[in-house]
Amino acid sequence: MSDQLIREIVRLAVEEHHTYRSTIRWLTSRLGAPYAAVRRAVYRLEEEGVVRVLRLRNEYVVKMRDMERAYELGYLDKAYLTYGAGFVAPLTAYKDGFYLSDEAYITLPFKIRRHEALDRLLELEEKSRAAMEDALAFIGEWPRFTLLFYRTALQPADEWYVEWVRREGLEPGRWAPPAYGFLAFLIYVVRRLTGADWKSAYCTALRLIAEYVKETRAGPSPTEEFVDKVLAEMSRWPCTE
Repeated sequence: MSDQLIREIVRLAVEEHHTYRSTIRWLTSRLGAPYAAVRRAVYRLEEEGVVRVLRLRNEYVVKMRDMERAYELGYLDKAYLTYGAGFVAPLTAYKDGFYLSDEAYITLPFKIRRHEALDRLLELEEKSRAAMEDALAFIGEWPRFTLLFYRTALQPADEWYVEWVRREGLEPGRWAPPAYGFLAFLIYVVRRLTGADWKSAYCTALRLIAEYVKETRAGPSPTEEFVDKVLAEMSRWPCTE
């Protein structure tokens, strides 16, 4: 079995992650390879934990399961873990009018260790249950955390955002991606706590993110290097003036 064939299958599975085109039959046609060879390669990748195979009527759709695993096995170029990670980003799913969540994106090789802040959060939250309504205390922290996260992180999709998404051939949803609201909330918090102007709050927020990333980093990877690059480039203006 050709390693090149396997790498091409993985590449196409990444690039077509948010479509249903990447069937074994489609891969065979696209790659000009025998159906039996492509099928063997796909099921080898499934056994190795790189892809998952979904049965849809009479077709078998190949979806990415673990980006980091694909990279570690030498099947995926590191460009797909940095600039090319947008192929599996949640927003890209709107191109064909459906949404596959962030299941593939979060398998990028983020090297993260648990921060003490999470332990303290859980301790404080558990103690707060004694004063809660019984029904809310019973359901646990996950539903409450999830509700507060989305209520804080969601922002309406403004006209500029809708126009940009449509120019990219995607379908705009009701909300901008939660990352927009998360960063907006962080800047808001910094500004409220420090009295800084928006520009200074932006720079402080980026510095806090950089410090948190450093404190939670568990090791090197192409994606971790890219995180540092993104933070540095976002801080170039106005934070280095």
